[in-house]
Amino acid sequence: MQPTPNEQAGHTGSDFFDPSASIETPVTVTSDAIDRFSKFTADMIPQNGFVFVVAPRRNGKTELTLQLLRDSHRAKRFTHTFLFSQTLSGYERYIPASYQFDNLSYLPDVIKKCQDVGEYNKTVKDPKDYVPCSVCLILDDVVGDPSEVRQSGGIIQKLAVNGRHVMRDNPDPNAEICLILISQRVTLISPAVRNNADIIMASRLASYNERRTLIENYLSLTSDREGLREARATFDLVTLSKPYRFIVIATHIANRRSHTDYIFYADSDPKEPAMRLHGTAKDWEATKKRIEF
Repeated sequence: MQPTPNEQAGHTGSDFFDPSASIETPVTVTSDAIDRFSKFTADMIPQNGFVFVVAPRRNGKTELTLQLLRDSHRAKRFTHTFLFSQTLSGYERYIPASYQFDNLSYLPDVIKKCQDVGEYNKTVKDPKDYVPCSVCLILDDVVGDPSEVRQSGGIIQKLAVNGRHVMRDNPDPNAEICLILISQRVTLISPAVRNNADIIMASRLASYNERRTLIENYLSLTSDREGLREARATFDLVTLSKPYRFIVIATHIANRRSHTDYIFYADSDPKEPAMRLHGTAKDWEATKKRIEF
């Protein structure tokens, strides 16, 4: 019996669409198909960019972030990198312990120091005397429950919405605050936060609801069923093409006529040697803080 046109289009009846059928059906990945997409590199993060990285546990979030840090360090982009993490793990050979914090209470002080530098640079006549201040803030799994976003005083949402304006008074054209927010789940981060991300990087998410949230909100080009089907196929194609590969959605790109205009893939090389991003000898002598239970 020949399938009906509706069945060929993914419908299981005259007017019913089964979303799980197109998501769960394995995608045949060919080199020609994945070659349509370009590789994402750290220099594609816009100045004062907000990067949202999401993946389940042990799916390469930290390795991907370290790759971004290594590439940015080679380009001499950031003068300082701060880590805010409940685990304080994975960055020991990159960021001095004195720049690592296990809660967000120190974050407002870091931002204020950046603003102080900007105000000072405004008083400097010769640009050669500017104090360099290009900061990368890494918030790694700082949100274990949505209520923690509210308990933190909304600092994450304020950063997501207004972070790109923190350096507006700094005349140094290289000054910036780049935010990298890392989470194990899309839905742990409120829409008010993730909708302000310039870059969204996601691995193969285990939960159907997580995938649906990401795909329907950030990958659909058109409103019809075929557009949603194409978005699902694109997500599957990229995330299944290689172990630990991330799909990258450049939401800050406004002119989107096809997925190749704003969708990329990202890989990390865990064999690359670690590098100290910044810090004095005294900074590196600081003892790593213990995790408190």
